[in-house]
Amino acid sequence: MRSPQEARDLDFASSCGARDLDVITFGFTPWGPESCPSLEQVMASTTAAGEEADEEEEQRRQRRKISNRLSAQRSRARKQRRLEEVRATAARLRDEKQVLAAKLQALARHDLVVRCENARLCAEAAALERRLREARSLLALRRLAQLLPQPLPEQAGVAPAASLGLASLMT
Repeated sequence: MRSPQEARDLDFASSCGARDLDVITFGFTPWGPESCPSLEQVMASTTAAGEEADEEEEQRRQRRKISNRLSAQRSRARKQRRLEEVRATAARLRDEKQVLAAKLQALARHDLVVRCENARLCAEAAALERRLREARSLLALRRLAQLLPQPLPEQAGVAPAASLGLASLMT
């Protein structure tokens, strides 16, 4: 049993004649000898199609080259901008370092002055403490001398403070 497609092909073949039957049943398009391209024509069309493909490939290659060049230019420009930014930052940091070094030297000098002043004030405070202790001792001795009974002047003819040996401490 034949498929509907085969039946149609046979009907069509019978209407065209027996010669066309072989061509149709094998799936070829029937060409007449005048419409069949020659080998040179087929080769020329293949060569023309190949040349067109080569031209398209060359154009694509050229577009890629141009695109790559532009990309490389942009990359170099970005790199140049980054380099300039880094150089500017380095210069700014060098200037800032110089300013900070000058401030550090000024602070070191000020620190030395303050330390010297502090040492002087500490020595002065120690001297004042010593004088205060001596003054308190003297005051305590005077109070003690006032609390002691006074000898009568007719006795021995010696001053009361001298009799206790306190005269040398009071001066």
